Amino acid sequence: MTVAKTDGAPARRVSKSEATRARIIAAAGKVLAEQGYEHTRLSAIAEEAGLQTGSLYYYFDSKEELVEEALGGGVEYTHRRVRDAVDGLPESATAGERLFVATRAFVCARLEIGAVSPAHIRNYRTLPDEMRERLRPELEAFSALWDRLVEEAAAAGEIRSDIDPFVLHLFVVHTSEQLVKWPEHTKPSIDQTVDTILALMFDGLVGPAVNRAE
Repeated sequence: MTVAKTDGAPARRVSKSEATRARIIAAAGKVLAEQGYEHTRLSAIAEEAGLQTGSLYYYFDSKEELVEEALGGGVEYTHRRVRDAVDGLPESATAGERLFVATRAFVCARLEIGAVSPAHIRNYRTLPDEMRERLRPELEAFSALWDRLVEEAAAAGEIRSDIDPFVLHLFVVHTSEQLVKWPEHTKPSIDQTVDTILALMFDGLVGPAVNRAE
C-alpha cells in the first residue's frame, strides 16, 4: 500500500503503475466509506480515481480483490507502523512510553491511509465470510499487541487501571477514524494533527497543571 512518508526518510521513487494502483485503492476506500460494500460498484471507484472502468481490470481481477487489498492493506500497514514504532524504542523505555509511541504511530497511520480507515470500520462486518476470515488474523494480531501494551502500562501504574483496554481501543480507533472527515484547514499537517489528538487523549482539556474543583 502506497502512502505518504512522515518519518523524514527519503521516499522511494514510485512508478506510474504503483501510483495508479494507489490511487485506485484510495478511491475504493472513499467509495466504500460513503456507499458501503454492497452498493459499491467498480464504475464508481473508477470515476473517483479518474479512470475508465475497464482500466481497473489491469490492476485487479474483481471488486472483491480490490476491496480485500484496500482493507487488508490498510490494517497490515497500520499494524506494521505500530509494531515498528514500539520495536524501535530502547530497552529502557517504560510501558507508558511504549503505549504513547504506539498510539502516535496508530493515529499517524490512520491519517496516512485516509478513507480506507473509515471504510474498514463501516464494511468489515458486511464483507463476504471468506474475505472476512482472510482479514481476521491480521486484525487479531494487532488487537493482541494493543491489549498487551495497554495492560502493561496499567500494571506499571502509568495509565489508569480502571479503563477497560477494549474501551480504550474503541476510543482511539473511532477518534482517529473521524480525523479523515475533519475540514482540511483544521489539519495543517499529519504531525501537527497527531500532536493535537495525543494532547487531548493523554492530557485532556484541562492539562496536568490545572487543579479541578471537587
